[in-house]
Amino acid sequence: MKDLCQSILFAALLLCGCARPSHGPGESASDAAKGGTRAMGGEAASRLAGTWRLVSFHSRDSSGLITYPFGQDAQGRLIYESNGRMAVQLMDPRRPPFKTDDPLATSEAEVRAAFGGLTAYYGTYTVDPGAGTIVHHIESAHIPNWAGTDQLRHFEYDGKRLTLKGPLRLGGVMGTVSLVWEKY
Repeated sequence: MKDLCQSILFAALLLCGCARPSHGPGESASDAAKGGTRAMGGEAASRLAGTWRLVSFHSRDSSGLITYPFGQDAQGRLIYESNGRMAVQLMDPRRPPFKTDDPLATSEAEVRAAFGGLTAYYGTYTVDPGAGTIVHHIESAHIPNWAGTDQLRHFEYDGKRLTLKGPLRLGGVMGTVSLVWEKY
């Protein structure tokens, strides 16, 4: 249990950028310092750059059933930097608190409940305005399997809100997630 808690604590430090610098797949340290090999420019970058607040998050399965994986009051932040870097955190505000402030003294059930109500990753991104797509090139994530992957999202931007849609397996069911963001 202690090893699990230490791994989660280390992952949190990585996600916050406190453990060590990281570069994207195929990206050197000098490329990362310049904003990454996948940086993009132009009008799309300037419209996306900034911090976004989650307005809504839902999933629709192939039968049309809509669910709210983190509840209807899900919380989140999405940051797109103008140099092509990004980070995102989503959480279920109903996650029960730990019984202690010591993250190494939590139970497996507490850790599972906290982990199950969280999505977080960072990396770089590219935008194809013509195709209406954004690709998140994930460097590190709370789900280890996502590190080194590319997550394609279709986007719609109406001048105030950004909607991202993409495939995601939740609870063994493949569906399409839809996340609506509003810029601060």
